[in-house]
Amino acid sequence: MSQSDPIIFKPIGKPEIGNNNYQGFTPGRTEVLKKGSNKYNAKPLKSDIHVDHDVEIKTRDGIKLYADIYRPADAGSEKLPAIISYSPYGKKYSSLTMLPVCVWNCCVPREALSGYEQFEGLDPCEWCPREYAIINVDARGAGNSEGSVHVMGSQDGEDCYDVIEAIAAMDWCSGKIGMAGNLALAIIQWRAAELQPPHLAAIAPWEGSGDIYREQFNRGGWFHMSNFDLISTLIIKGNSGVRGYGGDVREASVEQPVLGGQTS
Repeated sequence: MSQSDPIIFKPIGKPEIGNNNYQGFTPGRTEVLKKGSNKYNAKPLKSDIHVDHDVEIKTRDGIKLYADIYRPADAGSEKLPAIISYSPYGKKYSSLTMLPVCVWNCCVPREALSGYEQFEGLDPCEWCPREYAIINVDARGAGNSEGSVHVMGSQDGEDCYDVIEAIAAMDWCSGKIGMAGNLALAIIQWRAAELQPPHLAAIAPWEGSGDIYREQFNRGGWFHMSNFDLISTLIIKGNSGVRGYGGDVREASVEQPVLGGQTS
């Protein structure tokens, strides 16, 4: 498969209320989460948090992405730095939903999380009291964001660039933007940072794969897609599709440009 071959997308499940903590599409909805509240029977909130749900952000090609924005409720007119987690998993898909699927709950006790953290992202319960805004973004094609999910490639980098600059221009923002997250959310940060968005001040990538082919699909010389298939079936939900690594890749079991340094 050459880089000129068409990208093929496979169908994914649509977001449904109650599944993966999806709570419906509610642009314009705002609320204040009260200090001490414990909606998910986990860690109580340490402060009041203002939430804007399903905030629309347009990309350069006109695609609408949607983000949840968590800010300290007592910020007033103070300008805040923001930390973005850009994810294909769903902006309300939390670690509390995922960890029971993992061996030994990944050794993370329930009381360590508030339930408002995006899976593999930051917990607003910890960061809003430190005067940061936490931005959880549904990647292109995920949740109600338009388009199809591209899975950690250069399209995500371009989209993140546009998200960073859009957030920096919001009236509550100081213009200083960071990114943070684990695994897929880490790889996406590298994609964004290499484009040098003017307002990106820092990234904090944890456990990202530098070579998806060798570290994910062909680990130890044994080619398998089980983890990707699990994630794209169990977790990723959207109204279109997700990039599929089809039979040509599975049958060839050899490195392709899309799986090495040229992921697109």
